[in-house]
Amino acid sequence: MDKKTVIVTGGAGYIGSCTAHLLKQEGFNPIAFDNFSTSRKPTHSIFPVWEVDLTDRKQVENACSKLPKVHAVFHFAAKALVPESTEKPWDYFFNNLNATLNMADCAAQFSIPYFIHSSTCAVYGIPDNIPIEESSPLRPETPYGQSKLASENILEQYSKWKQLRVLNLRYFNPAGAFPELGLGELHEPETHLIPNLVKSFSQKTAFQAFGNDYPTSDGTCVRDFIHIKDLARAHILALAYLENSSKTKFDSVNIGKGTGVSVGEAIKAAEQVLGIQGQIKFQPRRAGDPAELVADTKKMTELFKWTPELSLNLMIEDHWKFIQGRIK
Repeated sequence: MDKKTVIVTGGAGYIGSCTAHLLKQEGFNPIAFDNFSTSRKPTHSIFPVWEVDLTDRKQVENACSKLPKVHAVFHFAAKALVPESTEKPWDYFFNNLNATLNMADCAAQFSIPYFIHSSTCAVYGIPDNIPIEESSPLRPETPYGQSKLASENILEQYSKWKQLRVLNLRYFNPAGAFPELGLGELHEPETHLIPNLVKSFSQKTAFQAFGNDYPTSDGTCVRDFIHIKDLARAHILALAYLENSSKTKFDSVNIGKGTGVSVGEAIKAAEQVLGIQGQIKFQPRRAGDPAELVADTKKMTELFKWTPELSLNLMIEDHWKFIQGRIK
């Protein structure tokens, strides 16, 4: 059987590259599109990585026209730093909406049937109830969250008026690495908890934690973490679901573990995994940070017949191995 060609936008980034590698291992033929604005151009790769600016309609059309029949698009390409989005809202709306619009339109033009969209729990804003169901109100608090909700809306219209079937995967908190492949999280600036914990503890600098007066068990924020290996697997299961469910034209699915971990608990886990007593400095809360974000994962389990299994400790250990591998 011929390998199915799939486009992976943002395929040089953290989640895109990890998913593209897993797609390759699973027998697909991934072609990555990336403009390397928030990632590094790989010096070598087991799949093609093309330089394509998704905000340029002609570039996207030209790239798609060079490919054989494409089976699906996995759309990761987006600016995704929440604090930065509040400082540079134009950048986030211009980049994220144009990239999605151009990729959706070219998917329709070239009769690509399936579209898996990398979305986010940021579309929910500050939730009324925990855990958060897909039917919860959509009230993004930041330009990043608003841009991802607008991207979902664009894709819903294309699923309605064109032959495009779409699944939005609303991630909670991806973490960890594929250290055996040299793939992991490297953002500049880094705003995510686990990479910053590992960096602070390993460099013996104080970790800056934001808020210890939330209405939670230890006063720190609670989040739902999912290992990048589980998250990458969810994309392959999402495509399989669309392939086998002819009734679904457009839908959204939470992707998380469905369990909450406080910042305080994550600090203790990092100390245990790394064998280091960390220095912690608490700072005031960041504006717009909800006390708790935990996914209701019943829909994911029902549709994909699957539950993420990899632990928080493994996320920390794998990120540490990834960083150590880069130092060597």
